[in-house]
Amino acid sequence: MTSLIEAFLLGLVGGAIPGPILTGTFTEILNTNFRRGLRIIFWALLAETVGALLALFILYQLGLSKIVIQVISICGGLVLFWLASKVWNISKINTEDKKFLSFWQIVVLTALNSGYWIFWITVGIPKALILDQTMIGGKFIFLIVFEIAWLIITVALTFIFYKFRPLLQKNDLVGATFKVLASVLIILGVRTILSVFI
Repeated sequence: MTSLIEAFLLGLVGGAIPGPILTGTFTEILNTNFRRGLRIIFWALLAETVGALLALFILYQLGLSKIVIQVISICGGLVLFWLASKVWNISKINTEDKKFLSFWQIVVLTALNSGYWIFWITVGIPKALILDQTMIGGKFIFLIVFEIAWLIITVALTFIFYKFRPLLQKNDLVGATFKVLASVLIILGVRTILSVFI
């Protein structure tokens, strides 16, 4: 159950971190409408899920030993600390960049996004493989829970942007929100590292 909560929290934080997908979604809303913004989200969900499944399949087929997964998990905990330091410093969401994204641009952004691959290889996949050892189909359940949380927060932020744009332009509120998200990443990083030794 703890692994599923972690998957959900990681998905929420992952979806809330500003990047090209969120910026592209907000830009699409500014220039067209809410429905077209949702289209960007669903394209990103498809591209990122396929990428995560591909990474999961490859690492699963390698038949990594428990010790290798634990070493990767420790690296993943360190990645979560690094992400937390980046998220802690976010004080505004940039809507000035005019990024119009097609499906294929989203696929390329996902394929070339080193942070995405580092996250999945060091954090997501080890957690999914560990869950798979305790639950039939755990690796897929982890991915599904993560992606549902990612979708929930991304759609929620998109709706908030669409209806209450000035709210997302309040730097104090945005900064405080991302400090909370960074704190969640720190807690998950500590839990990830401790789980290797306990």
